[in-house]
Amino acid sequence: MVYLKKNKKGYPLTRNGKLMHRKVAENKIGRPLRKHEVVHHQDENKNNFRKDNLSVMSRSFHSKLHGKIKRRK
Repeated sequence: MVYLKKNKKGYPLTRNGKLMHRKVAENKIGRPLRKHEVVHHQDENKNNFRKDNLSVMSRSFHSKLHGKIKRRK
C-alpha cells in the first residue's frame, strides 16, 4: 500500500505537493485546469481520485451542485 501525504483538508497530495485529484483530472482532460475550474469527486470521497470519479466544472456550478446535494441530505 502506498502512503500519500494529505493537506489540511484531507486531500491526497502528489510527491511535489500538488493536489492528486487535480493532477489526475488534468491528465484526463489533457490540459491544465483553468483558474475558474475545480474538480468534483462524484462519490464525495476525497481519497477516490480515479478518473471516472472526477469531473471538471466551473467553481460557480460546483457551488450550486453542492447546494443541491446538501438539500437532499
